Amino acid sequence: MDAAVNLRSGVAVFSWVSLSVLAGCASHIDDDCISCRDGGARDGSTPKDARADTSADAHTSDANQGDSATAKDAPSDAPSADGSIDGAVKDAAKDGTASDATTGAITGGPCLSGAQGRTAFRIKWIAAGAQAQTVYDEWGLPDKTRERASVYGYSIGFTSSFVDTFLGSGGVQLDSSDFIDIEFSTVGVSSIARATLSIFGRSYATTTSGSFSWTTFLGTGATATNLVSNVAPYEWYSADVGSVIASGDGGALLRVKAGPSSGSLAVNKLELCVLEK
Repeated sequence: MDAAVNLRSGVAVFSWVSLSVLAGCASHIDDDCISCRDGGARDGSTPKDARADTSADAHTSDANQGDSATAKDAPSDAPSADGSIDGAVKDAAKDGTASDATTGAITGGPCLSGAQGRTAFRIKWIAAGAQAQTVYDEWGLPDKTRERASVYGYSIGFTSSFVDTFLGSGGVQLDSSDFIDIEFSTVGVSSIARATLSIFGRSYATTTSGSFSWTTFLGTGATATNLVSNVAPYEWYSADVGSVIASGDGGALLRVKAGPSSGSLAVNKLELCVLEK
């Protein structure tokens, strides 16, 4: 059985029904159930593998570091390894200088990653003790009914970890035990010319670089293996996700996971940059 998404008053509710109900979905998203914060399934059923979200969410203003969003499971297929942004590319901007900010429905301002367009959302993680707290740094999408970003684990009792404070700004540890889910709406965005997903951080491994993958109900993808360097300082690493992000979607769901070779990342910020037509 696969998980289907029903939108009720802007909230994603997961029920165990056939994926055939998801008309218009271009690819399978696996049948794992996303659990609530207490580790229970959202619809009261028992998840295939229970997941607990333990990252603390914080809705604050831009000055106070505020932002949010969710999706389904990560791709197992490896991506193209070309050096263009159409496959995946490491952005050269280390301090987040933006480029090609456009006018349109999205009001998030220039993208720190340097990608074309404006900031649809940008999320960051800060230390809350040893745990990673989710902060909404920018949310520029016109429809604010769905704003949520969380770090989920594959086991009940999972707690997110804030790591790498000696070699960089620190970030949430993303590895085989967890993933980032983002829930958002693109209603009000009439047409998308390009969408770029970027992370700011590094591979959290002593000798090995890493990568990241993404999944929505429209498809899956991943960066080239070893795109994300394990060397400090932190940098932006970007990938074109335009094929899996649609305009006018009131129930968009995005999942981001760490990939090979290291399979472990320290993620300080995550950004979706959208260039409108």
